Amino acid sequence: MVVQQIKEKVRRYGKVAIDALFFISGNDNDKSDKWKFRRRLVYGAYRVSVAMIVFGALTFMYDTQVSNNLITGGVALLTIIVSAYVAGGVVDDKINKDREL
Repeated sequence: MVVQQIKEKVRRYGKVAIDALFFISGNDNDKSDKWKFRRRLVYGAYRVSVAMIVFGALTFMYDTQVSNNLITGGVALLTIIVSAYVAGGVVDDKINKDREL
């Protein structure tokens, strides 16, 4: 019984930690939040691209070619993420607006 309660608490706190890591709030049972998993992917990719830019900036003096490629790739990834996220939101809003009419 005690082991079961500990497992449940670990599961619950782990879920809260993952949600906090990806800046996600709300209830998983909320069917109206279709973008929850998409946000997790977007924030994860965002962190990778920012890490690429920061690492490229820190190592610029040692290896400029690698740094240039990291910074260019990070900026391109950020651009793609923001463009796709905004475009997906617009399409989703348009589809839901058409259904409500």
